[in-house]
Amino acid sequence: MDYFTRAAWRCGPLRGRGRRAALIGLAGLITLVTACGGAATGARPAAGNPLGSMGGLRGNGTPGPAGETPAVGGRSATIGGALFGGNAPLAAEEGNLGRRLAIVRVYYQIGESFPAPGDQRLMASGSTLLVSLGTNGGSYASVAAGDYDGYITAFLSAVDRAAITYHLGAIYVSFEHEPDGPQHAGLGSPAQYVRAWDHVHQLAEAARLDWTQGGRLHWVWILIHSSFDNGLASRYWPGDGAVDVVGVDGYNSYACRVTRHGGIPRAAVNDTVTPASIFGPAIAFAHAHGGLPVFISEWGSDPAPAGAQAEFIRQMQAFVAGNREIGAVMYWDSGTSCDYSVDGNPVSIAALAGMGHSAALQGRVAEPAN
Repeated sequence: MDYFTRAAWRCGPLRGRGRRAALIGLAGLITLVTACGGAATGARPAAGNPLGSMGGLRGNGTPGPAGETPAVGGRSATIGGALFGGNAPLAAEEGNLGRRLAIVRVYYQIGESFPAPGDQRLMASGSTLLVSLGTNGGSYASVAAGDYDGYITAFLSAVDRAAITYHLGAIYVSFEHEPDGPQHAGLGSPAQYVRAWDHVHQLAEAARLDWTQGGRLHWVWILIHSSFDNGLASRYWPGDGAVDVVGVDGYNSYACRVTRHGGIPRAAVNDTVTPASIFGPAIAFAHAHGGLPVFISEWGSDPAPAGAQAEFIRQMQAFVAGNREIGAVMYWDSGTSCDYSVDGNPVSIAALAGMGHSAALQGRVAEPAN
């Protein structure tokens, strides 16, 4: 969601939360928008897959048989391809997409109860969730000090119970997604964030809610895409023992930002913004940190210039098919200041439906071992 719409949205199911994007135009050079307000990064060549498929690794980062990838079982809990999903508003488009969303992105803050009625309906229909839990303004230091232990343990226990109740092999959780965004700068330093993440993860382990202990919680650590390109990601990294999946949020917001600053979007420049330029660094980071699977936890495209949104969606379909370590993709069907919605755009909906029916996006959550 665009950062400037934050005041109009609340965290929680069927609701959103803030986003800040930035693009700075330079002569003959485009810079790429960040997801929630990190520094912008330069666009890269669009042709082909810059990384290739980094197959040959199991979900736990150890070598596996030929063709096996990080996004298979284990830490990702996915099989059969990548999970096709989006935020709660996209779930309302399931009829037009011709399929159920395999995973839905939802947002909570400390103090809110899980699950809200909208999320109950999603899980009852067979969708799993990627659940963000924000601090609601509490500092990372207060979280690490145990000030919210009772609430956090109860919240995570409720998530685990929901997975059992709705026969979901896994529900994915993330503590304070996009800590690298400017809207979270007042919560503490990167080192304090790491201590808070580790504390929340340890609470889950103490309650035996982690998937490695027979629970159904898998941990997705989510940053803005630019942080994987500028070195900031390493400062927020909790370590592979506390993270199951590397998550990344990123958007094609070129036209929106150019227009806002009085410019005229150019198709030739927009064409340099590709899924590979946005998400390639996150895949490389995950590969270098234990061969972890990757979830593209928020993505979307501005509809301008004409046809750009549908074309970006088709590029994402090819990108996911070419990078099998991607275990899930979640389209952000929202926005005001920068609007990535596909609603009412039959060409974009058709492109997203085509992606949802493609062979690489037929992933599902594996049945739990217990």
